[in-house]
Amino acid sequence: MTASPEDFGLGYRPGPGEPDLELREHISKAFLIAFAAGVTAPGLAAIPPRVDLRNYNGQNFITSVKNQGRCGSCVSFGTIAAVEASIQLGGDNPGSTIDLSEAHLFYCHAASDGCTCDTGWYVKSALNHLRDDGVVDDLCFPYTAGHQPCAPCKDAAKRLTKISDWTAIGSFDAMRSWLAESRGPLVTGFTVYADFYKYTSGIYRHTSGGLIGGHCVCVVGYDDVAQCWICKNSWGTGWGEQGFFRIGYGEVGIDATMWGVSP
Repeated sequence: MTASPEDFGLGYRPGPGEPDLELREHISKAFLIAFAAGVTAPGLAAIPPRVDLRNYNGQNFITSVKNQGRCGSCVSFGTIAAVEASIQLGGDNPGSTIDLSEAHLFYCHAASDGCTCDTGWYVKSALNHLRDDGVVDDLCFPYTAGHQPCAPCKDAAKRLTKISDWTAIGSFDAMRSWLAESRGPLVTGFTVYADFYKYTSGIYRHTSGGLIGGHCVCVVGYDDVAQCWICKNSWGTGWGEQGFFRIGYGEVGIDATMWGVSP
């Protein structure tokens, strides 16, 4: 499927005090060099060579792929995806019907930070709102791409879900360890270049095209043999590998920093 910036929204931007997109790319490349050299963190438990939370002990803990449309709301989708799966993992309940409201997180909480579809948002603020304010379920406030008013249902106060906390992970080994210990998926941001829109399958590695912007996704697994992360996107199931994609270690800032949630 051929896509363009007009078809799918982005919206990730590094927050205050965080490395910008360019520096994230340099950090990721350094992690890749260390991985290739066999350098690991001291005292780290053995990490299995592959983890995919869509098939973890024979069960799928990842909720369905959604579509953010033409709005820079990817941070809302990437963080909500991680929260939903972490709750399912924590309760060992892959068949739950949990479906949280990206609209509430973006059109209410991001809006309170002065952020819109046009400006995008940053991950730390989204995670703070998920911890301190919570979000309602999707039925209470369904998402429509565009400039929606903050209008959750009347009994929204009784329908909130919150996380207990979040963790920033700046170690390549610790990211894989978090996934291997079934603590949940991870949230990350990366630089999108024009060739990413042409992705259909396989392992993405940037080869051509100019910079488009920043994007936030949910990391659901990794593969050390193929040297790639397995990610859930928010561009619908018609894009990529049924809405998912694989991206090489060290590519375009994908693994400079990731964030995990405690449901």
